[in-house]
Amino acid sequence: MPALTLKTIISESTYGGLADVYRCVLLSDASLEEVAVKCPRYSSLTDAVVAKINHNLEREIKVWTRLNNRYVLRLRGTATGFGIFRALVSPWMPNGTLNSYLTRENKTLVGMDKLHILKQITEGLEHLHDNDVIHGDLTSNNVLIAADGSPRLADFGVSNIMVQSNPEFSFHSGAVRWVAPELINLSEGETVPCATKSSDIYALGCIMLEVLYGELPYWWIKQARLVIAPKLKGQEPIKENIMQIQADHLDFMRRCWSIESENRPPVKEVLCFLERAISNGAPST
Repeated sequence: MPALTLKTIISESTYGGLADVYRCVLLSDASLEEVAVKCPRYSSLTDAVVAKINHNLEREIKVWTRLNNRYVLRLRGTATGFGIFRALVSPWMPNGTLNSYLTRENKTLVGMDKLHILKQITEGLEHLHDNDVIHGDLTSNNVLIAADGSPRLADFGVSNIMVQSNPEFSFHSGAVRWVAPELINLSEGETVPCATKSSDIYALGCIMLEVLYGELPYWWIKQARLVIAPKLKGQEPIKENIMQIQADHLDFMRRCWSIESENRPPVKEVLCFLERAISNGAPST
């Protein structure tokens, strides 16, 4: 994929979990398009590791270009000049992340709106899994919201690139609330596990909690790093005694959060659950 020509930078880098993000203007067929330019952020890497990351990025770019789903962020191309790696160029999403959108629009979103957002996110994840693509870093900060309020899955594959390129990496601190417990590796010298379809489902269950009930997973623990210990002990991302959750929602989310990854439902079953919930009417949230 050839590098694109960016006309200008509208805003400088903002901090993302694993990358720096620039808001730019792309000159395309004599028209201007606002785009997001994302470049992986690493420090103190050897030339060999840089080469390996670039190789893995090339592979992920090829995977991304073959994906075609409304709820998966489209890859417009790549760009150079933003660091030592090729930067990924995608359409700018004016409503920001799902996390910020929910915070901003929570009072106006009704139960049916929330179910439809979850269904669309799940349709995007189903498309990834049908193409044997693992997201690997599914959080409410890696789901972007388009101008019409519909979601786009972004940043898939980046987490596994880091794991495969740098054995010291397991997860970044911002994602620990959503990450499946089997991906948390605190033992020195052990192989760092890669994300799987079932670990994506764990994260999707956490997003269900956010969208339907407006709370982050483990919301009562204010510092993300302090989530690790209770998560490894099997504590769920909710405190049921201080939060009223519809019984069928709770049962299904608990299946998504199962400690045994093989007991988590496949993405198609999650989609069926949400379709039934929509057909049965909006939840009382």
